[in-house]
Amino acid sequence: MNDINCEGLPHIRVLAGENKSGPVYETLPARQIDEHVYELLASPGLTLNLARGDIVNIADPLAPAEVLKRGGNFCIQIYADALEQSAIDQLEREVQEQLGGTLDGQYKGNLAFSVPGHHGIYNVNGPFDAFREATGVEWYFANIYANLDDDDDETLLKWWVDM
Repeated sequence: MNDINCEGLPHIRVLAGENKSGPVYETLPARQIDEHVYELLASPGLTLNLARGDIVNIADPLAPAEVLKRGGNFCIQIYADALEQSAIDQLEREVQEQLGGTLDGQYKGNLAFSVPGHHGIYNVNGPFDAFREATGVEWYFANIYANLDDDDDETLLKWWVDM
């Protein structure tokens, strides 16, 4: 998977959630396919259930983006107040070399990665587990769970099984 330069590309707003003030949106680079239908060009750092390559419909700005077709990538998100840039650089290098994945976004200690799903869910852990061991910071899959409204429901979407 190739890195992309998102500067100058069109961006869309997707609903990431809500807070006391109302809806919270994330802006993502995307390629328009049809009215309200876009291909995501990067995995999100905040929004759940989306990844680079997904085809989504955003007709309703007050609803989560509807995934019309999976793009075949896992979205891995990491949240931390701060991280050493050297640790980020090492993780980015290992994800690229071992998995063909990319670091799609970084804001301070928050990271968003895309990893090709053909590796399978149990084969992408290596570099991320090593990162957790080195930094103490957890990582997680952001687009594998069927029920985003129930943190206790770990039912998997399994979109990667047939890849």
